[in-house]
Amino acid sequence: MRHLLLLPGIFLLITACAPQPVTVTREPVTLRVVAADSCEPFLRDAVSGYQASRPWVTVEPQVFDTAVADQVLREEGAHVGLLSWVWEEDEGREPSLWTEGVARDGVAVVVHPGSPLVEIGVAQLREIFLGRLQEWDGVVLTVVSREEGSGTRAAFESLVLGGEGTTLNAVVTPSNESMIEYVADTPGAIGYVSTEWLDAGVHVLEVEGVLPTEQTIADGSYPLWRQLYLASNGEPAGEAREFSQWLLSGGGGQSGGAGGG
Repeated sequence: MRHLLLLPGIFLLITACAPQPVTVTREPVTLRVVAADSCEPFLRDAVSGYQASRPWVTVEPQVFDTAVADQVLREEGAHVGLLSWVWEEDEGREPSLWTEGVARDGVAVVVHPGSPLVEIGVAQLREIFLGRLQEWDGVVLTVVSREEGSGTRAAFESLVLGGEGTTLNAVVTPSNESMIEYVADTPGAIGYVSTEWLDAGVHVLEVEGVLPTEQTIADGSYPLWRQLYLASNGEPAGEAREFSQWLLSGGGGQSGGAGGG
């Protein structure tokens, strides 16, 4: 009986001596991420999800147009970036950027809600933005463009204008948000924005009979789409590599689909 009474004590002693789980406190890490204006909504969702999964990481986002974001990366002002366009003429620049496609984004054509335009073809868009077609059903058109250095402008001019420049008579806006505001307030206005920034204050046109939706952008049936790129100054390392792999594996929730310079 005495031996039986000793058993619980021996068991407790063995348990106390057994290896206990070790709690490892991770060192805080700061990750600087730069993004084009069109990529801001995509980045916002990605940052929220990534920090939730890795609470020791603080992501510091910066948002500019694509040309400035590109330069920040080249000057190592950020660890990794999201770009809405990669210019071919930049391929020979040093240092060269590492890039990987991370999502698709549509360039939506938007008009004032009172516009007689409902749908449009690429050929008609070209004539309007080159300044050759200035009126539609008695309404004088106001062409609204993004600024030089905008990835959205570069994509639009490549897809619609064949690389030619937008008419010098265009009103120039510095962001997707300001584009929406101007078009919504200006009768006769016609412009373009990333589909991530669409707002009920403007009317979205069908282009070649197709509206820009997540499905039509993903399958390529909507003609005005472009790739969004994950980029860094050389192949990413450390936390930037972890973030990049997380995004490319679908951690941002939009890899390969419509996203959002």
